[in-house]
Amino acid sequence: MGPKILIRTPNHLGDCIMALPMINETREAYPGASVTVLTPQSLAELFAHNPAIDAVLPIPDQHVHGLMAVVKIRELISREPYDIGYILPPSFGAAAGFKLAGIPERVGYIADGRRLLLTRPLALPVPLNAEHRSEVYFNLLRRGAGLDLTYVHPKLFLNEADVARSREILEGFGVEDDEEYVAVACRAVAESRRWGTTNYRALVQFIVDELGMKVVLVGSADDRPDAVRVSEVATDRNVINLAGKTTLRESAAVLSRAACFVGNDSGPAHLAAAVGAPLVVLSGADDPRETSPLTRRKELIYLEHLDCISCVKNKCPLSGEQHMQCMKGISVAMVSERVRTILGGQTAPE
Repeated sequence: MGPKILIRTPNHLGDCIMALPMINETREAYPGASVTVLTPQSLAELFAHNPAIDAVLPIPDQHVHGLMAVVKIRELISREPYDIGYILPPSFGAAAGFKLAGIPERVGYIADGRRLLLTRPLALPVPLNAEHRSEVYFNLLRRGAGLDLTYVHPKLFLNEADVARSREILEGFGVEDDEEYVAVACRAVAESRRWGTTNYRALVQFIVDELGMKVVLVGSADDRPDAVRVSEVATDRNVINLAGKTTLRESAAVLSRAACFVGNDSGPAHLAAAVGAPLVVLSGADDPRETSPLTRRKELIYLEHLDCISCVKNKCPLSGEQHMQCMKGISVAMVSERVRTILGGQTAPE
């Protein structure tokens, strides 16, 4: 028998997708090991049916952050005698829970004053954007295990039930099994990354009228009001609004069948990439060198000539004509042309 390994995942959808290469290869680094992932309850289903994972330990969403979370997580993970803990979030609290639970070997990056809580404290890359975040997570395993493992892009494992459920959902909205559609996520969580409902309405109109394809809107319940405004552009059943209506796995299965996905660098974009959908990604305040979804078929729209590009701020600090220029400078025509290009299969492999 190999060691019992516990992996504390990140707290957000996109980061959890970027952590999949590390999680999926853990048993390769530790033959015979049992692998458990500790993850927020809202993201737990992401790791279901994964052959690289033996168990999923959900953290109640109210105990993901804060001092009380450290105590609750300690109680949660003390039920099993884990040998090794990999701590992907860079927070003090994430490492403190593992320390208090008495996990003998604790591997993580040095950050947030937690060096003494780790038995294997590893330095982050310098500069911080020198490597893609998915590689940073993967290198934690490489360095922790002392092995030169081969990195592969994130992959989410879907099963027949997931695919059947997506077919059932889509058929309920009039999308036939052999009918192509474009998936669109029309809102980003961070204000600085939002392209705006007016632009997305025009893009959806182009896809429906010019390309003759249906559009499926995806996202969370928080995205639903924007998705409703975007869906109003069509008076028939050519625009299907699934925002807030599907689980993570249902969304992933719907995305896996899409002809392409369009949206910002966001959780849905990473989810689409992990199930093999071609992407058109609008990038601005985010840094694509660090967080852009990883896939061999992607059109990246990025105004790299701007001095403020990739500021990584959640709210644009500029005013006047410069406010949100990284998003305002992306025209509907630019995105429409990239959608046409990727649907035509003209994107070169990375």
